[in-house]
Amino acid sequence: MSAGPARLSFEDLRVGQQAGFETQVTEADIDGFAGVSGDVSPLHLDDGFARSRGFAGRVAHGAYLTALVSRLVGVHLPGENCLLQSVSMQFRRPVAAGARLAVTGTVDQVSEAVRSAVIKVAVQDLTSGETAATGKATVGFTEPPAGSDV
Repeated sequence: MSAGPARLSFEDLRVGQQAGFETQVTEADIDGFAGVSGDVSPLHLDDGFARSRGFAGRVAHGAYLTALVSRLVGVHLPGENCLLQSVSMQFRRPVAAGARLAVTGTVDQVSEAVRSAVIKVAVQDLTSGETAATGKATVGFTEPPAGSDV
């Protein structure tokens, strides 16, 4: 059972600080993401179609990889106290169903003036050993209501 999201505050962040997680992309993940997003391209849902286009099989949505970045900042770095403000991704190579991924983030910038941080992100395909995606996420921080002990 998981311990829940990290609880880092703005003051806890330091440039160079890192966190991450590993996950496996399943066909069920791709199907579920297609259902939520409405992106039902056969590249994602039809193994034969994807193979006919030169891929090893069904390809995970790029936006699914971006959703893993949301998981990174909302659960691992900084965790429950953050609010995702923007994400910029570069997709380097396709990710096939069955791939094992390492999603990592490194604090790149911290801005006291606006109480935000920029986190460099990388999605490494551990199956192939190649980088699948890189990018940056900007996060702000939530504050408990005045008088709250949360």
